[in-house]
Amino acid sequence: MATCKKSKEWSYFKLCMTTQDKDIDQENVFDEMTWRQWISNALKRSHGIFGEGIEYYIIKHDDKTLYVKVFYKDSTIFSQAISTYISSDELVGRPLIVSIVLETSNTNELSNDPNDKLWVKRLKEEIRIDAECAEI
Repeated sequence: MATCKKSKEWSYFKLCMTTQDKDIDQENVFDEMTWRQWISNALKRSHGIFGEGIEYYIIKHDDKTLYVKVFYKDSTIFSQAISTYISSDELVGRPLIVSIVLETSNTNELSNDPNDKLWVKRLKEEIRIDAECAEI
């Protein structure tokens, strides 16, 4: 007997981090830990303990750009936290601001850059596998 696994529905975000100072931005490399700390601080500051419980996954990190997937039920809370939070200068010596460049539930809209074809294809394959039926 075959039953289908319930696939999670995700919202995808393309985020961009900046200090609002081009010279400082060029000097700093925003690694994945900086991004994780910034997002954690934003969620905690905006929504407290409930914000800390938001499930999100980093899909692709490229210095000042980050692609994230968030469970669709949490996407509004995630979006609010990102849009309203400005960090202190503790992470890189200057306040950091993150803007939402794209929010979508369609993986085809994530990126048209030829350099991104590989990770977008991998993401689509993961989604397809999650939606497959499994023998029980």
